[in-house]
Amino acid sequence: MMGRKRKQRARRVDTLIGANTTVHGDLEFSGGLHLEGQIVGDVRAPSDGSAVLVVDEKGQVEGQVLVPHLVLNGTVRGDVHASEHVDLGEKARLEGNLYYSVLQMAEGATVDGQLRRREADAAVEREAPLTALTDDSLTARDDS
Repeated sequence: MMGRKRKQRARRVDTLIGANTTVHGDLEFSGGLHLEGQIVGDVRAPSDGSAVLVVDEKGQVEGQVLVPHLVLNGTVRGDVHASEHVDLGEKARLEGNLYYSVLQMAEGATVDGQLRRREADAAVEREAPLTALTDDSLTARDDS
């Protein structure tokens, strides 16, 4: 059900930037943005979790991307900060660092930069109980 919800969200298109269009300057959007053309500047969306940036195979961004959800099958030259979910398709090309919470990466996608899990999520993991491997199973560590 979560996968289905994600696909429905990605299909929502409020704004389309066509293949023969180049935008120079920073762009802020809400809802769904489908990019088949080129953006030379930063791309931002509210961090409320509803915005989705879909970069098509021929789509390109030259600048930082700050969005909750990213579906990338084109090219981004700049750092990506995705607060919710990143889906890198098989033709995705990222030339920059990727800061993510959840990452799905298809075979063939390339990242020329660092993959960094968002600190908020890492802090939650540090608070989880530690586990130790025994002969037959995993057991929770109890320090009390």
